[in-house]
Amino acid sequence: MDFCSHCHATCHQSSHRDRLRRPRHSSRHSSMTLAAVASTAAPARTPSVARRRASSSSRPSSTRCRDVRANLFGGLFDGDKKTTTKKASSGGSGGAKKKPAGKKTSSSSSSQKLEPFPKDYAQLIRQAQASLQAALDDGVELLEIQFPSGGLDTAPGDVEGNVENNLTVAHLRGICSQFERNGTAKTTRVFFPDPIERSLALTGAAPSPDGVRPPENSQTKPQFASFPGPIDYLEQPDFLSVSGLDKMLGTRKTVAMRVPESDTAFVVAYPCTNVSELVCTRELREGELARAGPARPIVMCNGELERTRSEYYPSFWNVGEMKPLRGFAREFEGVYFVHNYKGSNPAVLFRAYPGPWQVLRRRRDTDTYDIVYTCEEYPGLQKVALDILPKYP
Repeated sequence: MDFCSHCHATCHQSSHRDRLRRPRHSSRHSSMTLAAVASTAAPARTPSVARRRASSSSRPSSTRCRDVRANLFGGLFDGDKKTTTKKASSGGSGGAKKKPAGKKTSSSSSSQKLEPFPKDYAQLIRQAQASLQAALDDGVELLEIQFPSGGLDTAPGDVEGNVENNLTVAHLRGICSQFERNGTAKTTRVFFPDPIERSLALTGAAPSPDGVRPPENSQTKPQFASFPGPIDYLEQPDFLSVSGLDKMLGTRKTVAMRVPESDTAFVVAYPCTNVSELVCTRELREGELARAGPARPIVMCNGELERTRSEYYPSFWNVGEMKPLRGFAREFEGVYFVHNYKGSNPAVLFRAYPGPWQVLRRRRDTDTYDIVYTCEEYPGLQKVALDILPKYP
């Protein structure tokens, strides 16, 4: 167990980059993957208290983040009081106001109802459905949905990679039911990382050679067998694609070349195992920007984009490819986002579009969540860990 710069907690680092479901092909990035493994082998150093204070005091006074107490109560309450949200409170996915279509800016936290943190995955799916539809109605083209699949208080890597993917597929199927409600499911194309993942989502896991199936919690069920829309994959690894010769020979066929004009939206499931999966997603976006009509929305589920947005990958590592990918990752709007900060005093970064970003302290003794901070723009996981949470113990 090491300190992880991605989770800001101790975790099994190997689970972040390994999946036992299929062999981990590098797909034109073998040298990059080795460098990434090497870069994450050593635990990240926790910044000193002095560095935290220096970072906090150096923030510009014009920051858009505001203290939720002043935001919600207009400064009428004492500074030591907090708003408490019970973990078991009801609320569902309703209450999110829809903005006029075509506007992509985040709504002001002063004019939006704060969505309660979900009490279970049924409520999470309802909230994600409402946030997804609100963002689609507002014309958002790049939508990020990120949540822990192994438990609402877990972080990426807490669950073994194969099981984590299975659970993500199950929850994503519930979220994609929103496309059936709005009548666009038949023209919504769902992408999985490769043909094996696509087959598992459609047919489930076959019995083992000895006829014994895996344990119930690790079985792969055909979650998307009933989905009306096309189920596809990002890339099929072969010698040319893995070696990069397809680009050199000009024979590479991108994802954008395979999608028909009749599609109205795309959903990309967990393109986080290999950098090439994010490369394919970016190629899909470039194809949309180049087409004559308006760009169709791309919904990414559990893509762990923070690893690309931040300095998780070394700045010197394949600059030619990582720089555009980092910019691409930063274009996504977090329409539904849950990230847990573990430790003796746990916290959560939470957002349900079109509401503001919320920082909550998880109170284990009372089974409640204290909303200690909100902001209009995505603050970044590191800023929350080093600048915001130390001020609100």
